Amino acid sequence: MYIEKGLVESKIAIFRGRGSENNMLTLKTLALKGSLIKYDLFKALKELGKETHYPTISRRVDNLLGRGYLEIVGKRTITVGKRKEESSKYGLSWKGFIASLTIEPVAENLLRVLEVNPHLKLPFPRKPTLRIIREIFTDRELKIIGKALLTGYLKAIPKDLESLKPEQYVMYLLPAMTEAPQIREKFEEKDLSGLLQIPEVLNFVSKLLDDTEKMLEETLLDIREFKRRYLKPEEERIKT
Repeated sequence: MYIEKGLVESKIAIFRGRGSENNMLTLKTLALKGSLIKYDLFKALKELGKETHYPTISRRVDNLLGRGYLEIVGKRTITVGKRKEESSKYGLSWKGFIASLTIEPVAENLLRVLEVNPHLKLPFPRKPTLRIIREIFTDRELKIIGKALLTGYLKAIPKDLESLKPEQYVMYLLPAMTEAPQIREKFEEKDLSGLLQIPEVLNFVSKLLDDTEKMLEETLLDIREFKRRYLKPEEERIKT
């Protein structure tokens, strides 16, 4: 875990307590290899030298699926004895992707993770956008940016990752930037104009700004209402 352990455990429940190691290994493996059926995931963990049992991994996958960190992304035909049957393929959900970025090998291979997990739908064309990002940034720079943004993101979300609804994931990107550690001095300034020439990317950034502005306005209204109700000047409280 290359981000502050206390911050990660406070905001990502599956990374604390019993089962946290298997949760981390499961997300890491699916992030780097792409979607897998349970048995292939079990074999991949065995190859890593992880001493575990198939029923344990099966239960872990079911638990992560139920909590929204994984999703079923397809089926694969397998042969059991002489019988063929369909087995579900499990992949990271966006919640699982965010959680997996706290694991260093995943953060070091961010673009590869997005490439081998095409079921993670992006709001803009995948191939040209990833190609331009790869041309602009090195893997090291992406890791630095990812660490800073993810640290800011975990600080910005009000409770923990499981409390967020899917439609709220993107809303905390801009607040995350205000919480993120300064990274400008880590590498030379980059020209991002190529990305903004892709209409879908420009629309995504514009919508992100609009959604964040709306969220901040609603928060400000809530703060004003709280102050009006509970923090009135003493003379006003006496009158009412």
